[in-house]
Amino acid sequence: MPLVDPHALTSADWINIHNWLTLLWIFLPLMIVFAFSMMIAHGFIPSGVATGDYPEGLSKLRLPITIIGLLALALAIVFFILALSATWSTIGFFWDRHFV
Repeated sequence: MPLVDPHALTSADWINIHNWLTLLWIFLPLMIVFAFSMMIAHGFIPSGVATGDYPEGLSKLRLPITIIGLLALALAIVFFILALSATWSTIGFFWDRHFV
């Protein structure tokens, strides 16, 4: 079993790891916003209006909620691509040296 050197990661490596994890943690709430907005705009509102539980005017909110969801999806895709590009430059520096 190889010995792990605690000084193998420099402060620049830790900053890169921090930035990478930040991108991933921003990705998660954006995907949750996308999922819930699509669920509300295309599941709950049409179903409630069709059954008469919600007023007919609530259908006008479907378009703004859908736009919010699509914007959240677009931002999530951007953050995921940024996290993927940061993965190669962050983890590649120390992953080959240690069995983590």
